[in-house]
Amino acid sequence: MKKSVKCLFLNVGLIVLNIVVFGVLGISIGKNAFSTAIGAVVIVVSILLFIGGNISILLKKEKVHVQKNYKDNDMGIDRECLGAIEEANKKTRVFRSEMNKTTEQLERLNARNEALNSILLQHFKPAEITYKRFKGVIDSVNGVFGDNVQKMLERINMFDENDYISLVYKMKKNPSERQVQSSREKLNIYTEHINYVKTLVEDNEVIIMKMDKLMLELSKLSELNADNVEKVSAIQDINELISQTKYYKQ
Repeated sequence: MKKSVKCLFLNVGLIVLNIVVFGVLGISIGKNAFSTAIGAVVIVVSILLFIGGNISILLKKEKVHVQKNYKDNDMGIDRECLGAIEEANKKTRVFRSEMNKTTEQLERLNARNEALNSILLQHFKPAEITYKRFKGVIDSVNGVFGDNVQKMLERINMFDENDYISLVYKMKKNPSERQVQSSREKLNIYTEHINYVKTLVEDNEVIIMKMDKLMLELSKLSELNADNVEKVSAIQDINELISQTKYYKQ
């Protein structure tokens, strides 16, 4: 609500209050002791509210809603991804280690993105073809990392932690043989989910390692252009990784 509107409501309210007290109720100064006391209190309160209220409204800083820019840099994973991981971490117990590791990986990956972007900008302008080719490759790597995180979160969301923890507890209490067989089959399903998430964490670690290799190779190159971008061994490794993702078991 705008300050002028707030001031208007406050002042109109004070006017209405005084009209009701002194007009409708017939309170007046000097009429009798009770009326004088009530009238004096209303006048003092009205003055204090008028002065204090208006000053408070006019001097109060309005909240400015800023659209967040989640990108760390032009080639980074956005902060919304980190927010989703942290939110999942608050709710999970079984996957807490994996979510902590993924948070760390995300920070490390964005640091690599920033370093790579800095190296490229030392040699090329963003409009140059060589820069755009590198950016395309790095964006693709970030895309694979982000897809892996999304798959993790989907598995965690479908994972019934309470049932899993209860199942593990019951199996430790040595139930009947029939119950053991049924519980083991159910536990195998949960274990498959857990192993899948762990594998994705390992895959993202490989992505960061390949980014490290690319950064190292770029820092050693004395000459690089659009024609020999694909000849960089780290780029070849990254392209192979990206091509393999479409065959990845969902």
